[in-house]
Amino acid sequence: MKIGLIGVGTIGGFLAEKIKADSSLELSFVLDTDPEKVTGFSKEIVINSIDEMPTVDLVVEAASQQAVGQYAEAVLAKVNFLILSVGALSEQALEEKIVSLCKEHSTKFFIPSGAIAGIDMLKAMQSEVKSVELISRKNPKGFGREDAEPVVLFEGYAREACKKFPKNINISATASLNGIGFDKTKVKMISDPECSGNRHFLHVVHSFGEMQIDVKALPSKNPKTSSTAAYSAFDLIKKIQFGINLY
Repeated sequence: MKIGLIGVGTIGGFLAEKIKADSSLELSFVLDTDPEKVTGFSKEIVINSIDEMPTVDLVVEAASQQAVGQYAEAVLAKVNFLILSVGALSEQALEEKIVSLCKEHSTKFFIPSGAIAGIDMLKAMQSEVKSVELISRKNPKGFGREDAEPVVLFEGYAREACKKFPKNINISATASLNGIGFDKTKVKMISDPECSGNRHFLHVVHSFGEMQIDVKALPSKNPKTSSTAAYSAFDLIKKIQFGINLY
């Protein structure tokens, strides 16, 4: 399967290495707005514009929410799109545009489960879900802060959280899209100096009971990002390749 990669920072760089190490996958192009990040790649696969995109089977975005909006139309007009900066879909107009593009061009977009578990059950119980709350704790470094004690940085709903913290709370978007939506999913974000990595607690109440998921993970090289997010993305690439377990 031929793959194009937009963004080769912490997660994108990890995915590039995993793709290159898998003989059944081919990294066909990389695109990044920062020339320094593509210096380690063969010049043959580095492109400077999405207009230079060769024929591939899947394009993976690992850049930013802005990149999703910038490249979605050009990508989905030709090929399927795996989106890691899921918070971009908190912009309702963009979400609707992406859905429309998929219908128009018979393409698909995919989102990984990311740094949280239980998304498959949340999706399965979607029609019966009464409430969803996500509490995220990160070390202050993940927010660019130096707090000496826990500080609640945000308490509200996912749509606003995704806009205020575009690099920190993509999992709230994933939970929203698979659950009761951006305007009903409650989010609390805490800067906690006692938290060595990233901790996400998901509490779902549904018609038949409730689900509680508590995930603790070390940060990646980028403290804003969970180490588990990159593995989740590569797992989804392999599932897309073989067409299994897609929800």
